Amino acid sequence: MKYCIFGGSFDPPHEGHKHLAESAGSALELDKILWVPAQDPPLKSKPGTPFEHRLAMVRLITAGMPGNAVSDVEAQLSSPSYSLNTIKALKHENGPGHQWFFLIGSDNWAIFPTWHRWQDILREVTMLVYPREGHAMGNKLPHGVQELQMQPFPGESRLIRETLEKSKDLQAAGVMPEIRDYITKHGLYGVGSRDAA
Repeated sequence: MKYCIFGGSFDPPHEGHKHLAESAGSALELDKILWVPAQDPPLKSKPGTPFEHRLAMVRLITAGMPGNAVSDVEAQLSSPSYSLNTIKALKHENGPGHQWFFLIGSDNWAIFPTWHRWQDILREVTMLVYPREGHAMGNKLPHGVQELQMQPFPGESRLIRETLEKSKDLQAAGVMPEIRDYITKHGLYGVGSRDAA
């Protein structure tokens, strides 16, 4: 079976993430895409939204997406959340005999040599790189790395957070209805009532 790890802060998850997962699933005929919210990413600030909320929002998005599942594996691993440890843990959980992909944007691909034991990551999985605005893919990708042919990834969680915090306008932020309701219910990003959190 073909498995793909789709990691990220997902703070919050949005329509662009869903589109990306669907594009990867279709292009590679993936059997399962595992969405993995980051617990403590080593190369960026720890997400401001608690892990359990980000995990719950990702579960809402993937509920209607066949072939997609959510993993809380990074909550069970030591910090920081090194990708190599996540990959090995997921391989152990799912057993041998599968082909593994790891989905990242061209912005992360540009800094991939700074990742913890990146050479070992390339031995464990095939990196699947999708285009991001302002981050060129490069002329030739090395062995074990594939480009996902699609339009540059739409949306950015950071911009959605900024819109929510400034305007409190969930419509303007472009979040999906189920995520909009969750954000309001739990008072995330300064929207709604934190009394319900």
